[in-house]
Amino acid sequence: MQQLQLTKKILLTSAMLLSYPAFSADTIGDIVEQTGIGNIIREGNKIPSSNMPSINLYDEAQTGNGRMLIEFLDAEELALTEHTLVFIDEVYYDPDPNLSKMTMRMAMGTARFASGKLGKMNKANIAISTPTANIAINGTDFTSTVDELGRSLIILLPDANGDASGSITVWNESGTEVILEEAYSATMVSTMESSPTAPVVINNITPNLINNMFIVSPPADVQQVIDESATKSDDGGILDVDFLEFDGLDADALKDSEGDLEFTELDIDLLDVDFLQDLLDIVEELDRKVGISKTGGGGTNTYGIEGTAIGFDKDTQYNTIVDTGSGLVTFYRKVNGTISIKLPIDAMARINTQTDEKESIIEMGGDAAINIIIRQTN
Repeated sequence: MQQLQLTKKILLTSAMLLSYPAFSADTIGDIVEQTGIGNIIREGNKIPSSNMPSINLYDEAQTGNGRMLIEFLDAEELALTEHTLVFIDEVYYDPDPNLSKMTMRMAMGTARFASGKLGKMNKANIAISTPTANIAINGTDFTSTVDELGRSLIILLPDANGDASGSITVWNESGTEVILEEAYSATMVSTMESSPTAPVVINNITPNLINNMFIVSPPADVQQVIDESATKSDDGGILDVDFLEFDGLDADALKDSEGDLEFTELDIDLLDVDFLQDLLDIVEELDRKVGISKTGGGGTNTYGIEGTAIGFDKDTQYNTIVDTGSGLVTFYRKVNGTISIKLPIDAMARINTQTDEKESIIEMGGDAAINIIIRQTN
């Protein structure tokens, strides 16, 4: 009799466990839309997103010249624009929503995240990060745009009525927290140690307009806050406040040379119409002092840079500055907007600049490990 009662208890317990919703240990979502080129990277293997594979824990979602929309089990949505990479580190759904958890890293490009609607996960248990910021959400729809150096622009999006979709808190190792509570409010984070900029509301945009160009040419509202932060900065650290400021000609490369040719961002007046000519004069002086080789557009120089000249190239309109002291190469272009890209001298990269008039391609170091595509249109 006791054995029979024990068997009944075991069967009852099993039945109670089976009454909970069943979740696969691996499958956590699906690709519901995709265009162009994209992949799911799983255990080092690439699965084309065109095959519409399911999404598993520890997958990496990556787009090339394409887009992807992933829907998770709680109807959370993750949308990737072109040239974007997201790591799905931890997603766990428990019958108790307070025990469910989601962790993702937005590593590069522009991604949009919308929290779930089915109540399977407590929003407080969703943690999203970029290389320079941590993001805590509260019923939120937001985007993050991350450049190749990890600098991040985070924007809170509106709901269907045009109001804020919730709120997000952005913080990092600086100890400063910024809360975004208004639709289209944004903050910019340059490094993990520098504070996020004060919130600013971006005007005259829609979610569809937010893409990787925002990291190259920030909205005017964001740029104004960045400039104000730069003015207030005690140490003048340019990466702490302005991810597009030009400081390619540092004095370290010339510290043993005669004369005073130190050139920093404080010497540049971006409103001066003679700026490019002044910069060219400095580059030519550097060539004479340091012995940097220079070839025309499409040529190759001693630093393995192809497609543009060291100094100012009339064809690409790029100023290319090699700073051997800091070990950086700066590509600077100011035509209908400002482009400034800094890469290590030994980097392997490809910069594709597309305008209404033409397309130019600059390559460094052979095979490109970093691909940067910039589109400028009127």
